[in-house]
Amino acid sequence: MSDPSPRSELLPLIGDRASVEIAALVLPPVVVASTPAGSPAAVWAWAWAIAYGLSSIGVAVARRRFRREAAVMAPSALVARWAPPLERIAIAFGVLWGLLPGVAAASGVFEHAIFLYLVLAGTTVSTAAFAAADLPFFARFLVPAWAMATAAVPFAFPTHWPIVLPLCLLFPWLVWRHARTSNGFLVQQSRLKRQSEALALAHQEARDVAKAASREKSLFLATASHDLRQPLYALTLTAQAALQRNQDPSLRPLLVDISQAAGHVNDLLNSLLDVSALDSRSAELALQPLALAPLLSELHERFQPEAHARGLDWRIRGPEAPAWVVAEPMLLRRALANLLHNALRYTPEGGVLLAVRRRQDDWAIEVWDTGVGMAATKREALFSEFHRGDDAARHTGDGQGLGLSVVRDCVRRMAATIAWHSIPGRGSCFRITLRGAAMPAAPVKRASAAPHVFERLGGRVLVVDDDLGVTRGLSHLLSEWGIDCRIASDASQAHAVLDADFEPDVVVSDLRLGHHDGGYALLQDLLDRLPLARGLVVTGELDLPDLRRAESEGFLVLRKPVLPASLHGVLRSMLAPKAARLTG
Repeated sequence: MSDPSPRSELLPLIGDRASVEIAALVLPPVVVASTPAGSPAAVWAWAWAIAYGLSSIGVAVARRRFRREAAVMAPSALVARWAPPLERIAIAFGVLWGLLPGVAAASGVFEHAIFLYLVLAGTTVSTAAFAAADLPFFARFLVPAWAMATAAVPFAFPTHWPIVLPLCLLFPWLVWRHARTSNGFLVQQSRLKRQSEALALAHQEARDVAKAASREKSLFLATASHDLRQPLYALTLTAQAALQRNQDPSLRPLLVDISQAAGHVNDLLNSLLDVSALDSRSAELALQPLALAPLLSELHERFQPEAHARGLDWRIRGPEAPAWVVAEPMLLRRALANLLHNALRYTPEGGVLLAVRRRQDDWAIEVWDTGVGMAATKREALFSEFHRGDDAARHTGDGQGLGLSVVRDCVRRMAATIAWHSIPGRGSCFRITLRGAAMPAAPVKRASAAPHVFERLGGRVLVVDDDLGVTRGLSHLLSEWGIDCRIASDASQAHAVLDADFEPDVVVSDLRLGHHDGGYALLQDLLDRLPLARGLVVTGELDLPDLRRAESEGFLVLRKPVLPASLHGVLRSMLAPKAARLTG
């Protein structure tokens, strides 16, 4: 597509000045007042002033119409519509101004003639200031005005014309050069404006493409997470059910290892999905007062076995006084877990220390290791996505460099800070500093660590899920908890279970089912038939309209893979009212 012509872009500019109206008010009185009264020139002055005033009124009307049409017409159409009449107006005013030296010739007074020629020169310069936006317009004013003024020099200056005539010949040339320079500047300015607009458009298009790519990535991960979490969820449930049923002490270590391996796979999957969840900014997590002691205990129970398995010394140093910080539990847990994973992974010998220190009104949580370390020059790249240090890559082949990127985003979203120092070959220290919080008046006591064998619950539960591995694992685990469980993979099977006189106390449903069944709509249909039952959503989705609807309408939502302890606690609270009614 070719660039628009300079004239089509610059012609509207000549309508942006009010010089014509100002000149129409000022110049006619000045010309009349400067002309000697009673002389023949006075009649010419009055005639010129009246003609100029009437012409200026017509031009003012035309100028207003021109500006209105310039605001709505395309530039090319405006040029076709207004260029011919504007050029005729320029010629008419050039002739009108060319008649002014005739007043000077009629007066015969040298000073009066000089004054009128200076008025003409000033008017010409003023016209060039705005008419240079369209050179054809300005040329049609300049040529007749100064051609007639030059021809009148011998009559206006009968004794001094040899001096004045060269000046009248030189002046239009100088003004024309000035007009061409101004026009070139305006053309360049217009070209730069087009380029700026094109760059802005390209930048906006690039941003739109980037946003679309981000949405596609989030959509892919949201979709993939369902398929990735299903087998992991099934493995977790089956491993826990096996631990519940196991009567052979020799098999218990093997089953514990399987359960821990499933937990490590869960951590890796969550690291990948956390990158998308934190980037999407779809939900702002609320900060709250958080006790550090229970979290440290949880991390100790989780990572001590791995450290010992690697032959590393594991130490934890808690605060001497109760430590409460402003944080979000999930974000802080994820950040510290990733730091500890890295510390264990990149420490071939020595040990890892998890410590909490008081920093005036803040609390600092530190992860120390005696691992491979990293040079300070790599500080900026360390928290980039998919970045892994060269030394780390030589010592271990696992991991994709996602952990520290997630740590950075978690820390930022908690309005905290992170710092680190490292010595190659000697180890590293990462420090997360959080704002201190006052201890609540009645802090909630933390439940003890979840045992491998849970209390029996009783009650009836309908599970709606189309993944065979998940339903088998849930069926085994719920049976071990004393729950009468029925399984359905779609709407027809779920309604068939109810038709067979099975009345569940809790309906557990996934959101994405086969055969185009919507899990949330099905859950609502089932609860309409079961006024005393309660609904629970267990899903691997990250972002789905039904997920947002379920949360907004008050349904409890658990994300796959759900830890058996979490599932047990939720079912115990949901089944407790029914048990209380039966015992009462």
